[in-house]
Amino acid sequence: MQKIIFLLVLSLPCLACKNSDENNSEAQTEITFEKEKWKIQEGEDYPYRNSMLNDLVSSGRIKTLTKVEILDLLGKPNRIDNNHFFYMIAQERIQSWPLHTKTLVIKLKDDESVEWVKIHE
Repeated sequence: MQKIIFLLVLSLPCLACKNSDENNSEAQTEITFEKEKWKIQEGEDYPYRNSMLNDLVSSGRIKTLTKVEILDLLGKPNRIDNNHFFYMIAQERIQSWPLHTKTLVIKLKDDESVEWVKIHE
């Protein structure tokens, strides 16, 4: 009986974990960028941003925009700090404590054009 309990306790952590391929396949579903979907927020999450991020960044579209055009396209950033716009893409949490955050960061030049675009994880 003790062996069964021991094996059960040992196997629980393994059974509780998801296969990393399962997590990646869900996150890797890409869709074309849509302005309206980008701005949708459900609670603290943005359900479409991670799927649209590659299309948005790889197209080079952001680098050609001005501050006003970025705000029109992407909406108000989650944070603004010294000519840096921060757009939260995805966040893993335990309850309300963030464990991992993926953020789109856009740095503007003094003339309000884009200097660079990065993804911070």
